[in-house]
Order: sequence, then C-alpha cells, then structure tokens
Amino acid sequence: MQEGIIIQNKQLPDKIEDLAKFVLVGREKLTSVRAEIRAIDKLELAEEVREQKREEAQMLAEALIDAEVRIGDLLKTIPKNNTFKGNQYKEVNSQQCEKTIESKQEVITRLGFNKDQANRFETMASNKDIVEQVKAEARENEDIPTRTRVLQLVKEKTKEEKANENLQEQFVQESKDLDKIHAIYCRINDAVYKPISVEVNEENVGYWLEDMTQKEMEREEKNIDEAIYNLSEIKRIMKNYKVIRRVK
Repeated sequence: MQEGIIIQNKQLPDKIEDLAKFVLVGREKLTSVRAEIRAIDKLELAEEVREQKREEAQMLAEALIDAEVRIGDLLKTIPKNNTFKGNQYKEVNSQQCEKTIESKQEVITRLGFNKDQANRFETMASNKDIVEQVKAEARENEDIPTRTRVLQLVKEKTKEEKANENLQEQFVQESKDLDKIHAIYCRINDAVYKPISVEVNEENVGYWLEDMTQKEMEREEKNIDEAIYNLSEIKRIMKNYKVIRRVK
C-alpha cells in the first residue's frame, strides 16, 4: 500500500465504491502501522520514531472512521429492495417483463462488506456527535480512535435512553394510578368538585382505605358493588407500586 493512503478527511472520495476501497485498504495499513508501533515499543527505539508512527496511525484511523461514516450515510439512502416493474421503464422490449437494479444487500456485498459491517457504518452515521467525541478523546490522550469505542459509546447511549424512557413510562403510569386513587376518594366523599388538597402518600392512602371502607359500607346496598370495585382498584395499585410519589 502506498504512503499516500493518509489523506485529509476533507479529501475523502465521494463515490461509495472509492470509499469502500479506501476503507478496505486503509484498515490493512492501520493494522500494519499498529504492528510497527508494537515493534518499536518492544525494541525500545527512539521516542521520536514512535511518535511519528503514532501520529500516522491517528490520522489514518480518523480518516477511516470518517470514510465509514460517509459509507453509512450513503447506505442509508439505498432502499432494501430495489425492484421496478418493466412498465416503469421506457426501454422495455416484449421479452422483458421486469427489470431490476441491485438490492441493498447486493451493493454491500459488491463493496466487499457484510451486513454486520454495513449496520455498524449506518450506526456511526446516525451518531456523528459520538464519532467526533471519540476522535477528540483520542487526540487529547494521544491515542488512536477506534470504531469499537464509537460503537461502545453508542450502545451505552442507547441503553441510557431506553432506561430513561422506561422510567418516564413508569412515572406516567404511577401518576395516572395515583390520580385515580385521589379521584376515587373524592368521589366517595361527594367532593368531586372540591378536590382534597392533601398529598398522596402511603400514610394517607392507608387512612383512606380504612375511611372508605366504613363510609362505603354505610351506603345503600346498590352502591356496595361500586365500593368493592373502588377498594380493589386502590389495593391493586398499592400492591404494584411500593414507592408512592407525590401528585402535584
């Protein structure tokens, strides 16, 4: 491979085929440079030589990551199934009922990649902020940025976002259930239009259960079924949620 493989990111090829060639050849070059650095460390050669190789590896790694991001951007624009019926083309003879162009998987294979690699490129393209973060961290630590590090941070970000979504969903559900407890209590006390200004907590709910039990049992027989339903709903909610939050 020629030394000219290390190019400025702004000079990266525009065509996906050229980007793919750059990545495939560049990855081999980067592996070679890493091996040279390990040899330098083992032989304890001059620090100046090692630093030169480290800078070479760092520049190449950044260029490769940027190229993979561009490939990911281009792959995302390709439909998974590029099939067109013959009548969508002007130049269709009587023997040609259907004309097809390459599917996305065919493009990926032709470029020399597999499905997993393509998915990683698209993931990186969808998380350019993390890509830039990894490159900045590597420069600051005089290290070599890696695709593995980018994907690791993306995974952590996705996991955190999912956890936040679950927490938000749980909070919304708890709020709805607590609002329901409050509404039931207000209805039982004939105070639907005069909400009780007290916080909803375990102590108050316990009091309401006792109070409602007494009040409901004193109602006419036709209201007993509603009372039993109301109380069972509150008990169900209390059983599902150990931590009771305030309802503002």
